[in-house]
Amino acid sequence: MTKAWKKNLESIPSLLKENEYRHGVSAVSASSIGTQYFCEMKLDQSYIHGEIETEEKSEGDVLHEELLAMEATTQKTLLEDIETRRLVVASFPLAAEAEGLVLVGVPDAVIFQKGRPTHVVELKTIRRDASILYDGQRAQTTIYGLLLDQVGFDCRDLKLVVVKLRREAPMSEQQKSQFLDALTSALISDKNLNTLASKADGHLVPHSFPYRRDEAIRILSVTRGYWLNQRTAQPTSNPNKCRACEFRKICPSSLARE
Repeated sequence: MTKAWKKNLESIPSLLKENEYRHGVSAVSASSIGTQYFCEMKLDQSYIHGEIETEEKSEGDVLHEELLAMEATTQKTLLEDIETRRLVVASFPLAAEAEGLVLVGVPDAVIFQKGRPTHVVELKTIRRDASILYDGQRAQTTIYGLLLDQVGFDCRDLKLVVVKLRREAPMSEQQKSQFLDALTSALISDKNLNTLASKADGHLVPHSFPYRRDEAIRILSVTRGYWLNQRTAQPTSNPNKCRACEFRKICPSSLARE
């Protein structure tokens, strides 16, 4: 008998065909929900005007590729590996329906042990204080947990981990290539995770918290009205967010015009 999660992962394409939410999207991404917590007007402007490429984004994308490189595989092989191998680390698309929305997302990494997801890893490369976990980062990672839950995985012991890494952290090419393996080993043992963080001298800070379904549903209750066109985009009241936003010159709600 085919396990529910295998069937659900195989049926993802059909799930995305019959919906139309705000801006005509067929599904709402976990990263978009995270951006809503930063500022919904920023998210709105990105759909209206398109994404604006910044040096910070480009640097982050390059570093992500270096640190989280994985071998390509087929969906069939991945599903077989999850079911049969003791340890699997993978990044792959997820989609599921919850609270009247079809949600999608690609976690940076999911660690499976004995067929169950034990950790979702989201890497944030930053220039500022790595010790601060923002609400949007927590929300995005929580939605990844909900996606795994809705797909049908056993998420009773799932931990969500936002790893914040300062871009100026001194790392050799060898350390970069071994980053994911070292992080995986550390996450399996909380003691090793603390050791890994302490050696990074403040450049790397892991923020770990348990997946809670009720928290994920609360996040959707806050954000879903925007996607269902039940309300307009809500701007931030924090001028510092506006100053850091790439849309500050064109956003009608900007508090930091130049």
